Amino acid sequence: MGERPEPRRRLTMPTKDQLLREAADKEALAVTFLRYARALPEALEDLPSRPGDYEPFWRGPAAQRFITQVLRLRRELDDLEDDCLATAESLRRRARRLREQAAQVAGPA
Repeated sequence: MGERPEPRRRLTMPTKDQLLREAADKEALAVTFLRYARALPEALEDLPSRPGDYEPFWRGPAAQRFITQVLRLRRELDDLEDDCLATAESLRRRARRLREQAAQVAGPA
């Protein structure tokens, strides 16, 4: 017994409304990424990150491990902030292209 071939799917062009909706969704997601990126620098703001910040009350290997970890996390958060900003910019570019594409599609807005 032979297998049935997959039925062919009709490719349809997205409507103007669909393109504009997708563009709006991407813009909204970009705003979310920007909000997260702006909040990241504050995440570790109050943690001591210099020996002078904690030496009066905390000394020894555990304190050094803590400060090393805080510095590593700050670098990682800086990278994450950069990634969020880059993603937001990419989403905005894609939204702009979708709006340009929608402007070329005939039909209701």
